[in-house]
Amino acid sequence: MKKIKKVVASAPGKVLWIGSYSVVFGGISHSIAINKRVRAECEYSPSDDSLFETSYGVFKGKGNSLIESVISQFPNLPKVHVKLINDKDFLLEGRKTGLGSSSASTVALTACLYALVNENVDLNEIHKISQVANYQRQRGIGSGFDIATAVYGSIVYKRFTDIQNLDTYIEPLRLGDKYQMALAFIGESYDTVNSVAKFVEKRDLEQFKQMMKYIDAENSFAIKLLKDNKLEQAVEHLKLSRLMLEQLAENVVGVKIENEKTIELRRIAEKYDALIAMSPGAGGESVFAIGYDLSRVIEEWKKIKGIYVINLKEDEGLKVET
Repeated sequence: MKKIKKVVASAPGKVLWIGSYSVVFGGISHSIAINKRVRAECEYSPSDDSLFETSYGVFKGKGNSLIESVISQFPNLPKVHVKLINDKDFLLEGRKTGLGSSSASTVALTACLYALVNENVDLNEIHKISQVANYQRQRGIGSGFDIATAVYGSIVYKRFTDIQNLDTYIEPLRLGDKYQMALAFIGESYDTVNSVAKFVEKRDLEQFKQMMKYIDAENSFAIKLLKDNKLEQAVEHLKLSRLMLEQLAENVVGVKIENEKTIELRRIAEKYDALIAMSPGAGGESVFAIGYDLSRVIEEWKKIKGIYVINLKEDEGLKVET
């Protein structure tokens, strides 16, 4: 008997500020869950076809690739009516801002369907199903930190070595409310999957392995200091880690994860009281800043033509209502 008539779920976006690229190769990372969310509503369809209403269009019978990657994890799923809606800051002027809408959508939809079918909420099971769906859709490229963040909130994370056993390391670690965060989006989306694939191509080079070892060591120091509430000391290690990553990207991998716009935005942020500013995740499309007071940073960023400034706050992980 179908007891639950409708499920509402929401999952947060993310900012990967510690562990960019290195997390793909088993390095430690820290990802911040942010207050930009994807909301899913699920109910059994009264018609003979499933219907999916999304921020990217309406699909009847069959959804887009993201929806189908999740649906495929639920054998014999009855026809459903799904609404999957993103907060507006995930997409500006038709371009993704890199805040994790795909992972948040994957988790929100998975949680919604899981609760509808099983009439309960199991975060670990939802995490596992979401990771498998994401892994299959991306053909094994990526680390899954964004999926884990969308489920559990801000976390320390290490990638799984086996998708079936899902032997991830996950440890909750919130930054708290005393810091202000903002993102400057340059209006150009970055091809994350392609950039990560180029890193993967070079992973067996000795120079690549050695530099990744140094990068991970600095990231580990930064996270240890974060756990002791010493963010100002942590960012010094993070700055060194980031410098080495940029050198690795350009000199060994052959890609640039920064450009003139992101470099200028970083310079402005650190001039006007940001503790650190960087191009998060795969880089190239935005600059993330964190500090005690970013009012001057935001004011200066907004003066630059074509730059979109998004105010961010730390948020919780997955939320489900039945």
